[in-house]
Amino acid sequence: MVESALMEPEYQLMSSNSLGDLPDLKALAYFHLIIFCPGNNFEAEHKYIEEVKRFHPGLTLPLILIDPNLAFDDFEDFEQMDIQDYRSNDVSKKAIRFSVNQLFKAREEYFEREEEIKRLKIERSKKNNLLEEVSLKAQESDRLKTAFLNNISHELRTPMNGILGFLEYLEDPQLEGEIKSQFIKNIRVSSERLLNTLQDLIEISEIEAGDLKVKFETVNLQNLLYFIRKLYQPRAHAKNLEIEFSLNVPEEQRVIWSDQNKIKGILIHLLNNALKFTNRGKIHLRINLVADQLNLSVSDTGIGMNETDIANIYQHFVQIEEHLTRKYDGLGLGLTICEAYSRCLNGKLEIDSQVDHGTTVMLQIPYISGKQEVAKEKELINGQQKFSKAKVLLVDDDPINLQLLEKFLKDSVGELDTLKAKNGVEAVEFYKQDPSFDLILMDLKMPLMNGFEATREIRKLNAEIPIIAQTAYAMHQDKEKALSEGCNDYLSKPLNKMLFYKTLDRFLKHPEFASPKQDPDK
Repeated sequence: MVESALMEPEYQLMSSNSLGDLPDLKALAYFHLIIFCPGNNFEAEHKYIEEVKRFHPGLTLPLILIDPNLAFDDFEDFEQMDIQDYRSNDVSKKAIRFSVNQLFKAREEYFEREEEIKRLKIERSKKNNLLEEVSLKAQESDRLKTAFLNNISHELRTPMNGILGFLEYLEDPQLEGEIKSQFIKNIRVSSERLLNTLQDLIEISEIEAGDLKVKFETVNLQNLLYFIRKLYQPRAHAKNLEIEFSLNVPEEQRVIWSDQNKIKGILIHLLNNALKFTNRGKIHLRINLVADQLNLSVSDTGIGMNETDIANIYQHFVQIEEHLTRKYDGLGLGLTICEAYSRCLNGKLEIDSQVDHGTTVMLQIPYISGKQEVAKEKELINGQQKFSKAKVLLVDDDPINLQLLEKFLKDSVGELDTLKAKNGVEAVEFYKQDPSFDLILMDLKMPLMNGFEATREIRKLNAEIPIIAQTAYAMHQDKEKALSEGCNDYLSKPLNKMLFYKTLDRFLKHPEFASPKQDPDK
């Protein structure tokens, strides 16, 4: 009857009249349900059910026991035997199908729950691993920051000890000759070391604050290389190191347009590292021109770095290797500073290094002809009456700055009308009385009413007039705040004359670009 009840297309059946003909326990995993009808071999059948359910517990393989002969008469055994359904009396085909379908459904829901549980466990495991990783990184960061601060203390106190200690000896009037000269040399060396440490700290603080400024100008590569050679040749020879300098750039292309201080700073940091970590062999500084790319590289035969050191070199604090900082002086920030400078120059820094085989660090920047840019500057600055007329409101609490702004304007504007306000209150009042100004140059830090507030008040009266912030506030967030408050552009003090004229060119010659809050770099 059981077999006839399931002779439907949705069921695939396998039946057997003997325990010996049934599949082995592993093969039963291919089945979704067992319907067991006991015969006369009670002990063997009882043992078989126990083995099946031990191997496939619960709903992994549901079991229905149909026992019309009441061979299994102890109901407490059914739960222990892990039987999912039991029929003891005559059962209809409809009841059999109902029981089968219910267990199919229960089995499917069981596996769905198991998959969901497994998925949640995996997610929890991933989250736990992530939390553990974050926790370990935080602990490592704290450890390295502590090491970094300890190293700063060391790098400040060590040279100060030499400076103050030998200064006391120099106060001795009987000290003279070679000993005095040596003490003075020691003070000079310690002072240079202290100055380098302070300079590194200033540079890294500017990088952290997003306050790196770029001053583009003409850079003579030959003169730059001469300066570097004169500075580092004696230092290399003092360590018995060979040092080479190569300039592979055509003579007519050796004047470029870039930031000389940034390039010089990168080369100085790279050469300092090369000298510090090279005890034998040579150092080579190369400057090559390849198509539109200028490549400046420093190679050494020093201790080198492994892949982990290179990967961590630009992460603040992480690049501090205690085993190195104990052996070598310095904060270890040189390459971090170099990488930040390279980004300012629209370039990139590449490092190739092997432990005990040396290091090559290359700066790649776009090549821009300095001669062409100088010609553009002269055309802009010396152009006859570049701006035919302008009416400008100058706002600054410093009378010297007001005088300088007026001088810049007079040098570039033919017919000039200026009005000077020494604070934001005066600036707003002057504008209310006469809204015909072509441009406002707005200082930000002033008494009574600052430039941010004054700009907001003027914007209520006129949303179109160009307002240029000119301020000693030079942090990145100050620029963003000035633009968000309604200024069209931002000039940091000390004012760059060339940049000042270029800005005027945007707003006096092209007033259609003078909408508030516009990104000046676009």
